[in-house]
Amino acid sequence: MNVTEGRIGEQIKELRRHFGISQQELCKDICSQSFISRIESGDISPSAHLLYRLSMRLGIDINYFLESIYVSRMDYVQEVMLQLSEALKMKKYDRLKDIVEYEKDNPLFKHFRNKQTLLWYEAIYMYKVHHNYKHAILLLDEALRMKQTTVKSHSEKEIEMCLTKANIYTEEKEYKEAKNLFNDILSYLKQLPIIRDKVLLIKVYYNYSRVLYLNDQLDSSLHYAQRGIKECKENRILYGMGELYFQMGRIYRDQSENQLSLDNFEKAKMVAQLIEDRVFIEMTDDQVEVVKRNSGGR
Repeated sequence: MNVTEGRIGEQIKELRRHFGISQQELCKDICSQSFISRIESGDISPSAHLLYRLSMRLGIDINYFLESIYVSRMDYVQEVMLQLSEALKMKKYDRLKDIVEYEKDNPLFKHFRNKQTLLWYEAIYMYKVHHNYKHAILLLDEALRMKQTTVKSHSEKEIEMCLTKANIYTEEKEYKEAKNLFNDILSYLKQLPIIRDKVLLIKVYYNYSRVLYLNDQLDSSLHYAQRGIKECKENRILYGMGELYFQMGRIYRDQSENQLSLDNFEKAKMVAQLIEDRVFIEMTDDQVEVVKRNSGGR
């Protein structure tokens, strides 16, 4: 993926030809003809002062050049970010790694905001592909040190980075660290004047419920799973609903609330059928059989 560095030169050449101006006429008392030729061919880039004088000679606003380059580069960055997001959504971690490795040395991703996001994705594949827990945490800490908000506040993106870190702690059975971080995340969410990404809230509730369940705190786990379901319903979001019902089914199963357990596993199955997730359907069927056996086949 290469960014077209010679775009300004191409535009100067196009405008010069459009107005019927020779290179010699364009550069008179500004720079040499050979210099204009190199700019137009993309060998070199003009300074801001030189670009201003050339734009005045051509009779156009200098922003014509600057906006064109800015929009082109922003489109490129947004496309890369979209590809990274899709790779993560589909759990294609090798693809995630390929994109990050390709873009790491791209000047467009040296800017702190883009670099912060790239570090976040790098941490994810570092853990998922290389299973390097410690390095992944270090990368996330580095990304969070680049936070754009104040010490006391966190953006939704920074909260999602914290969520990634908490989930890694959970996977590593570092439940105390995970729970402490989830408490911080809930505090950060409360400080936001408005939560635009409702899916983020659902992710937090589900994953916090999960770590509490693994730590045998069933009542607290159930509480956050129910809060997640409430968010799904109120915002008409299907994302996470199946997993949350499945989580509640497990909790009720462990509490020997067999009918409630079956009801929630059946709801989880309904969601799985809607999204045609055969693996999830089989998982819910297996759990239903377990609960039925535990309750004497009723």
